[in-house]
Amino acid sequence: MDEALFAAGYEPESYVASLRNYRSFVRALMEEASVQASHVQALKEAFAERPQPVRATVVTEDWCGDSACNLPVLAPLFDAAGVPFRVFRGSEQPEMKDFYESEGVDHIPVVSLWDGNNVEIARWVEAPEAMTAKKNAWKAVRPEFMDLYRRQSEDKAAAKEFATLYRTFMDEMADWYKAGLWNETTREIVVAAGGNPRKL
Repeated sequence: MDEALFAAGYEPESYVASLRNYRSFVRALMEEASVQASHVQALKEAFAERPQPVRATVVTEDWCGDSACNLPVLAPLFDAAGVPFRVFRGSEQPEMKDFYESEGVDHIPVVSLWDGNNVEIARWVEAPEAMTAKKNAWKAVRPEFMDLYRRQSEDKAAAKEFATLYRTFMDEMADWYKAGLWNETTREIVVAAGGNPRKL
């Protein structure tokens, strides 16, 4: 992650302003998201001995529900920790997309932390573990969700029905994040960065 590539990313506010999907949804969550001070401090401590500056990136796409729900807490986490943060669309930065796919990463968003030598020192993918369990349970009682997902590209009616159901899913995800899973997102990122999980 060299300086030129980092500079090509979007600042969070600019990215949100450019969203083609869920712009008002993300903006509403940005007004509600907050970060635990202990997580900010732990992130600062984890980076204290690293070559500076430490920077953060996220690779995503506009349609990603987990990104829409997590960006509102990622931005204040990194801002409070003094870590420059940029957002990238994989479709606009194929070299970044290829980098992760070559390492077997096939979900987004992908958050990476880079030290001052442009070395990736931490990575976090998609959603906190507790959210994955909730999503799987939600889908398990709605088998039509994945059926509609598979048929949407060839069936306009299925695509419309899937879009409606997916928005319901996103609203529920947002409620789960606000009820405590944002803290799990930031905790997992701090742990990935080298923070002590026993203190979080």
